[in-house]
Amino acid sequence: MKKGLWSSYQRIFPFISLILLIIIFSIIVGPKFWSVDNLVNIINQVVPLILGGAGMIFVVTQGGCDLSQGSALALVGTIAAMASNSLGFIAYFPVAIFLGALIGAFNGVIVSKFKVQSLMVTLAMMITLRAIVVYITGGQVIYVSSSVLLLDNFAIKISIFVTTMAVMYYLFEYTKIGFYSKVIGENEMVGIYTGISVDKYKILAFMISGIMAGIVGALTVGRIGGVDPAMGNFFELQVLMSLFVGGVPVTGGAGSKIYKLFIGALILSVLQNGLILSRVSAEVSELVEGIILIGVVFFTLYIRSKFIQVQSAGEN
Repeated sequence: MKKGLWSSYQRIFPFISLILLIIIFSIIVGPKFWSVDNLVNIINQVVPLILGGAGMIFVVTQGGCDLSQGSALALVGTIAAMASNSLGFIAYFPVAIFLGALIGAFNGVIVSKFKVQSLMVTLAMMITLRAIVVYITGGQVIYVSSSVLLLDNFAIKISIFVTTMAVMYYLFEYTKIGFYSKVIGENEMVGIYTGISVDKYKILAFMISGIMAGIVGALTVGRIGGVDPAMGNFFELQVLMSLFVGGVPVTGGAGSKIYKLFIGALILSVLQNGLILSRVSAEVSELVEGIILIGVVFFTLYIRSKFIQVQSAGEN
């Protein structure tokens, strides 16, 4: 089978999956699925996943992962909320972005300079940051000022989303950090031999992931009206699912594209929303999501192996 056909499978499969899900839930749920309120709910689910994924995609493209995003989201949201209550709203986003970048930089330095697997580093960071959040909040909700609540305004939220994603799209598709991340993901040694500062771009990738976690944390606090110690639990897994379901290769590399993140986030949000409207229990919903993720990972690795086989056969 030709190389181009395998590549087409990778691109088309997520689109077909999304269309099928929409058709299935349109039939099962009926007109309620297309109601304005439900579409707004889907958008509210999609926005944080895409924002978080826009940061995570740099790390995943390099062949790593950032399991600390959810806990970073919670800690950044907590500190930013406290800063806003003390110093005013003007401190809110600067604190969120700075602290997110700091957490990401720490992850990146440990991964790049000490050659520790990103899975282990960010898992440890996830546990540590969550413990700090619980300690700071005392397990209680911290409420925020009315100015922060304005972030839940739909127009403001969408404006922030569009502006941020325009910047992230440009960074990933048209700058060195995006291009070099793909090179590192394809073959790190090739990157080193061609003069790429691999350590530098790994640190930058984790910093971007941390910054986006900070922005999502700031928006989440505005949406729920305060800081919940459990905020962001399993967020990083939802983001990873969005990336992989959308067709971003599990192994990273040149196949990573921002549009795949959009498709994956829509698939996941439509699936979760449709299952809720269909009155499926939370346990069954989680089981379905787990099965889908396993299937996507298997499909991605299978297609990649076939792609490599066809490529090798062509060279011979």
